[in-house]
Amino acid sequence: MRRLTRRQIMAAPLAAMAEPALSGRRIWIGPEYWANPLRDWRVEDGWIAADAGVDRTLHCLTRQLAGGPFMTSVEASLDSKQNANTGRTTWAGFRIGVRGLLDEYRHALVHPTEWVDAAIRGDGRLVVDGEESPAAVSLEGAVKLELTGDGRSLTLRATSGPQTIELRKSVDPARWRGNLALVAATSPTRQAARPTWRFRAWEAGGDGVSSHPERAFGPVLWTQYTLSGGVLKVSAQFPPLGEGDEREARLEIRRGGRWTEAARAPIDPMARLAVFKVRGWAHRADVVYRVAYRWQGRDHAWEGVIRREPAGDALKVGVFSCDNGYAFPSPATVAAVKKQDPDLLYFAGDQIYEGYGGFGFVREPVPLAMLDYLRKYYQFGWTWRELLRDRPSVIVPDDHDVFQGNIWGQAGRPLPTREEKGFELGGYKMAPEWVIAVEKTQAAHLPDPADPRPIGQGIGVYFTELNYGGVSFAILEDRKFKTGPGSLRLDRSSAEALDAPGAELLGERQESFLRRWVARPGKEIKAVLSQTIFCKVTTHAGAQLRPNILDLDCNAWPQTARTRALRILKPARAVMMHGDQHVGALVHLGIDIWEDGPVAFMVPGTANGFPRAWWPEEEAADGRYLDSFGHRMTVMAVANPEKGSNLLPRRTTHPEELAHRKGSGWGIVRFDLRRRTVTFEIHRTQGGLFPGFPRTVSLA
Repeated sequence: MRRLTRRQIMAAPLAAMAEPALSGRRIWIGPEYWANPLRDWRVEDGWIAADAGVDRTLHCLTRQLAGGPFMTSVEASLDSKQNANTGRTTWAGFRIGVRGLLDEYRHALVHPTEWVDAAIRGDGRLVVDGEESPAAVSLEGAVKLELTGDGRSLTLRATSGPQTIELRKSVDPARWRGNLALVAATSPTRQAARPTWRFRAWEAGGDGVSSHPERAFGPVLWTQYTLSGGVLKVSAQFPPLGEGDEREARLEIRRGGRWTEAARAPIDPMARLAVFKVRGWAHRADVVYRVAYRWQGRDHAWEGVIRREPAGDALKVGVFSCDNGYAFPSPATVAAVKKQDPDLLYFAGDQIYEGYGGFGFVREPVPLAMLDYLRKYYQFGWTWRELLRDRPSVIVPDDHDVFQGNIWGQAGRPLPTREEKGFELGGYKMAPEWVIAVEKTQAAHLPDPADPRPIGQGIGVYFTELNYGGVSFAILEDRKFKTGPGSLRLDRSSAEALDAPGAELLGERQESFLRRWVARPGKEIKAVLSQTIFCKVTTHAGAQLRPNILDLDCNAWPQTARTRALRILKPARAVMMHGDQHVGALVHLGIDIWEDGPVAFMVPGTANGFPRAWWPEEEAADGRYLDSFGHRMTVMAVANPEKGSNLLPRRTTHPEELAHRKGSGWGIVRFDLRRRTVTFEIHRTQGGLFPGFPRTVSLA
């Protein structure tokens, strides 16, 4: 087969790899790229620098390889002064044809299962798909690498000064198809030695390169907003910007075909968030808005719609929680929810997990820990931003969002142990400034707190009221004030003995807020939003789904504080919405007798991880039960995982099948304001409703 020349293959350069995009110093490379992980890549005075490690890659979002002829080139340099004797244990160059089990370019960024590497090693030899060149070039200066895909072969050429070598290998073009990335790698056994590789002048072209400018991500990554009582609050998420980049963003609305500035806001240096507040919002029609920002000499904006507040007899709410990340970016779920078109979105916690997106997690130092959190939360925003841009949302963090397997916040005190276990002692593991920033990213767009006084370590609060579309929502923090059971001398011999009358659940401040909220007159239906349910409606848990009797993480404990909270809520005839437990359920709570408390709705995870199930010994899953803490609960419907799903291999099972069989899904809650009824649905990942749903409850 005739070999094509560079001129024949090249069609267009890969954009945005030259000045001014690479000027100065910053962590975020730019809107066309995704760095794995964020903390290991940076811009340094005209170069892209990377701390080499396992699977350290920089993907180009706006270009893909389609399997036809292509050429890509880059200048690469190994920091030899800092990294002597790296030899065969490090390599840098191209990673092509990156694909995952889910056919989606964003999924392949963080869950790749197939790729081909074509790179230069630290000893100057070339490697293409495991085959190495006999000759080597000098790495004393920059080396130009050119990779050509032609016919059924890949050819890698390296030029260093007067030296030029090349390596050609036969590779099926089907393996080229997928993401295009740079790689700066070390062998798994040499993680202690992490050399620095530098890149510049990255280009690609040819018939086999497809262009996707619409896939750029940033610098305004996405927005979240609420509208309540005539007050609009919008938060806009940004990447880690450079030292010389602007630190202010603008909120603009379109009137009569022209953009008008509505507010300006600084970008928080830790949370990388701008929060806008507009009072007196009285528009009776949809209003187009944008968050505008000038970066690297160009104007950028992210547009959305502030919807007209629903004024009819119905309000539809989408409810989500616990995204373990393996199905990122959940395209089937997002498409289904977009079609359902809820008026309001509620994310009940665990938007991310410690292992979200791979590469472990970082606790300290705080700046690196923040970057680690942000790269995970960016995946959440990337998943949902097309829906978040044009409808209000309530987002509240839970334990995994603040890098704890469980959390009893104990009014903000620091966790009195440095061990990775011991969360039961009560308190926050992470530094307070980090916790504050995390809460800002998720909840800063909520209405102002009902009682804004900070708690221990200066950590803020966000519990508040949202009035929207004829429903009054009380947004609670059921982790922040809760007493850690490990800080008490508990008798664990029985559920009754476990009760600690002095232990807190919501705390006095939230209880006072609820009393005021319940007593406030009005025709609105009332609903409570919190992280987890006020009973224990799981029987089995863990990798083997063994019987699990007591779970002090759920709001069944402490019993006295739980019952006190439900008594406060009882006159409101409120419904409650939660996540957390990885099982979906609709339960009528009992306080003193059966069914005298609120109806509680708990959704499964959008991608369930840690297995839990409701498999009572009785044949029927619904009906009246006493939970393991002695609370009355009438189970109306349950969304369980399939038996055996806990044993499915994650590495080889299609992510959407895995999520579906593990009982993943989301909730839709339909408020009928005229009839004063609420209908609850739990939808499955691959379509359909869980058995027992929908269920309609009357509040009349």
